[in-house]
Amino acid sequence: MLKQLETIVRRIGTTVVTASELSVTEKEGHANFVTDMDVRVQRMLMEELNALLPEADFICEEKENEKLSDKATWIVDPIDGTTNLIHDYRQSAISVALMRNREPVLACVYNPFTDELFSAEKGQGAWLNGKRLSVSQRPLDKALIGFGTAPYYEELSRATMRIVYRLLHEAGDVRRSGSAALDLAYVACGRTDAFFELRLKPWDVAAGALLVAEAGGVFTMPLNEKVDFDLSTAVVASNAECLEGLCQMVLEEAAGESA
Repeated sequence: MLKQLETIVRRIGTTVVTASELSVTEKEGHANFVTDMDVRVQRMLMEELNALLPEADFICEEKENEKLSDKATWIVDPIDGTTNLIHDYRQSAISVALMRNREPVLACVYNPFTDELFSAEKGQGAWLNGKRLSVSQRPLDKALIGFGTAPYYEELSRATMRIVYRLLHEAGDVRRSGSAALDLAYVACGRTDAFFELRLKPWDVAAGALLVAEAGGVFTMPLNEKVDFDLSTAVVASNAECLEGLCQMVLEEAAGESA
């Protein structure tokens, strides 16, 4: 089924690349946008994924959702990095995960602008365009750390920047892409060594979480007792060498503000 999912995601991704003018509206939260392309891609994905697995439910960014159950469920972000898309920044991705028993078992994250398809199957590994992935082994003092600013939640901005400030002194450097799905994929393939953001939704992380785990890394929700894909919460994805230090920073700077 993973090969079929990859084919679907690649085909629909061409729609994003060939888009001309976008119709943009605002959602709740600071600079939180949705375009007609988000809606169109989500509709196409739901149609094709329903044909692939008719018994599965859907949790998607651009619709009202029920809580995640043990039933087979597609978690879909039609375009992660909508602000990037609006600005033609070319760091946007389609993110799709198939959940069984509340855990991701298949995943695809596709950047159609670079034609990079990150995919994973539980227990089988993770790949970038067919090449097997592995997280890095760099220690924190030499690490490149990705981060997101949780831009729709103003109350988290100071804590985020305190962590980034510390990383500028304790790590090698920091990067912000504007797409959590791609940030997680970059940890999986070793381009970055870890990633954090103080609040993300299930559709932002479900696919990327499996990519990281299958590439030998760790995906965690440090402010919670366990990983739960029903939650909107802080996440850390990391290689083994950076995990403890980055999680400690998140706990120290953000526990009170992001819970």
